[in-house]
Amino acid sequence: MLNDIKEIFSRYCLIGLFLLGSIGLTLNTLIFTRPIFRQNSCVHYFLASTIANYFVVFFILPSRILSDGFNIDPGQYNLFYCKIRFYTYFTAKSLSSWFIVLACLDRKMSSSQYVHRRAFARPNVARWMIFFTTLIGLIFYSHVLIFYEIDQRQQCDARSGFYRLFNDSVYLIGYSLAPPLLMLLFGIWTIVNTRRLRRIVPRFGRRMATLNNQDHTLMLMLLLQVSLVSITAVPHAVQKLYSTLTLNVPKDDLTKAADNVFIVVVRTISFFNHSCTFYLLTLSGKMFRQELYKIMKKFICRTRHEGIHANLQLRTLTQTIKLNRADPHSEIQQQ
Repeated sequence: MLNDIKEIFSRYCLIGLFLLGSIGLTLNTLIFTRPIFRQNSCVHYFLASTIANYFVVFFILPSRILSDGFNIDPGQYNLFYCKIRFYTYFTAKSLSSWFIVLACLDRKMSSSQYVHRRAFARPNVARWMIFFTTLIGLIFYSHVLIFYEIDQRQQCDARSGFYRLFNDSVYLIGYSLAPPLLMLLFGIWTIVNTRRLRRIVPRFGRRMATLNNQDHTLMLMLLLQVSLVSITAVPHAVQKLYSTLTLNVPKDDLTKAADNVFIVVVRTISFFNHSCTFYLLTLSGKMFRQELYKIMKKFICRTRHEGIHANLQLRTLTQTIKLNRADPHSEIQQQ
């Protein structure tokens, strides 16, 4: 029974997430780069999060499918792959969440009654924030390149002892707890700012008093993103910390098997946050769906036009061949 559950999650669920993520991230990129979003600073953070998720879906997920689903793990004998894999794992997953935190901060600033705070919600500021956040993330997780190693069990893991506890604690706080809490804090702050602006309409004018439809859609998307991060990220981080704290605790075979299944299940669930954002945003954002419809309509029209053009060329070529066959000496007579 336990082995069946493990196989379902480690093979079929991960492969399904890879396929869903491949399609979803591609469509996310097409939508977030549409002209209507180019001057929206919040969408810049969504696009940055999407790019970080590319590394999770196209590098981390396939490696997990091979190792968990088919027991093929190059990290068991290749130290360089071992280090790069986990460095990419921690960096990409964390940056993906922290970019959403910045998106929440952006909405909070854009709803402020003070002009100098609203100036934060600009595309050029967003680009610089994305750059510095990426740089900090790459530097912060550089310890993985030093302290991850292949242990005596031929497993790629953090060095045992204090560092493993430190690494799991950082993962729990930096990926699973801090981002959702900050997202929630900035979300509540944005709502408070919006209500405050509505009370001071006569002083600041109607335009400042309410967020436009695009802002409301982005706020709904952010709230759903916060919920998804909280539900999918926390169990895996707690499991990692539990495994470290009980590493030297004697366990019977059934407990070990149950722990292994639990590891695979929560690790698989953690990838939902990185693979399924497109489907969440499509359900929550009318503006998002409208842009998707425009892309699909343009693609269908282009495909239909190319098909008609190809049929026309084929028909012309067929008629030319028939004419040549009917009058094979026409060219000689003309010469």
